[in-house]
Amino acid sequence: MSVVLAVRDGERFLDEALRSVFAQHRPPDEVVAVDDGSVDATASILAHYPPIRVLQQSNTGAAIARNRGVSEATGDVVALLDHDDVWDAAKLSSQVSALEADPSLGFVLCAIDNFLTPGLEAVPAWVDRRTIGVPQPGYGTGTLCMRRSTFERVGPFDPATAPCDDSDWLVRALDAGVRFSHLDRPLVRRRIHDGNLSADSRGPAHRHAMMAHILHASLVRRRQNR
Repeated sequence: MSVVLAVRDGERFLDEALRSVFAQHRPPDEVVAVDDGSVDATASILAHYPPIRVLQQSNTGAAIARNRGVSEATGDVVALLDHDDVWDAAKLSSQVSALEADPSLGFVLCAIDNFLTPGLEAVPAWVDRRTIGVPQPGYGTGTLCMRRSTFERVGPFDPATAPCDDSDWLVRALDAGVRFSHLDRPLVRRRIHDGNLSADSRGPAHRHAMMAHILHASLVRRRQNR
């Protein structure tokens, strides 16, 4: 069981995220961190956790960093960690148990609980304030726990679809017929802050256009597979 973390300039929240990993009821067998060209104190924070295998690289983006981390991980099951999120202590045990109970599942997701980081004065414009503190479906990399064989079947995250590369991967998995489960318990606390990747500087129009591209590609694949 491996945990893969892709991080760039995560000094503000990284320690809390890592402490939640090492507090798991079902501890991971390894943690692989890909430092994607950080220029802050990320490297020194990672060094405080000797069990972590740290891979350094120049900045290439989260998708490529995650791909490298998964390729370097040794576990048959891989969970992805976002450096600004906090895991419930039962996250890994719950998701691994679901995979063990049903060998036909390729991956397991879980609900999330959005929370405002302390000190944030206002809810960012891109966030629906009605989702704060209320469990939400978690269809993203921060909740993804997958079999290695599933990743090999679906393929890597596509950096050309960023910041929607997680949605692209999930759509490709569904198009490939991969079965999955979503646990309704919010096992991930998703931090809302002023630097979330979800708040892409290119604006909502870019995200909408990218999602349209992803869905069009899905339609093409489905037609070809008829």
